[in-house]
Amino acid sequence: MSHVTLADGTTIELKVAQIDDYQNGGYEYLYSWLSQVDEFLVKRYRVADLVKNKEQWLSRLNTNEITVLGLHQDKIIGSATLIMNDPQSRAAHVASFGVAVHPAFQRKGLGKLLIVALEQIALEQGIKKIEVNCYDGNAAAALYRSLNYASEGRRLRKGRLDNGTYVDELLFYKFISPF
Repeated sequence: MSHVTLADGTTIELKVAQIDDYQNGGYEYLYSWLSQVDEFLVKRYRVADLVKNKEQWLSRLNTNEITVLGLHQDKIIGSATLIMNDPQSRAAHVASFGVAVHPAFQRKGLGKLLIVALEQIALEQGIKKIEVNCYDGNAAAALYRSLNYASEGRRLRKGRLDNGTYVDELLFYKFISPF
């Protein structure tokens, strides 16, 4: 896709993910840092599940999901996935996304760049509304608000953190194309 510069001056590559990006240790590197930031992610990333999760991850590359990667020195340091509904669905005009950034690259603008790239892809796919959710307490909520995502609601005690605390799920949306 393109080369971009983060707030700290680091140059990275943004590109649509291909299976080759996850070969030769690429997925394992991604998984290692996802396991460090998974407290507020919907899915847990445990070492024992790596092989099974890799198979699932790779199988979804050929479905209704499009992933944009942030690469630095050929390593995946950010990932954002646009999840589109079935084209025959009455909600085919709506998509959702998930985003994760390596801890060493957080708060440098990478999350924002990944989301903006996904929004452009969504427009090209005919999407009109994008939804995203996160657990209460996740710093990503501020990022979504800064990108003009509005609150759509809250699901009470939807998530259970590793420390046993139950947290609400926050729902956000953004209309990216007129109806």
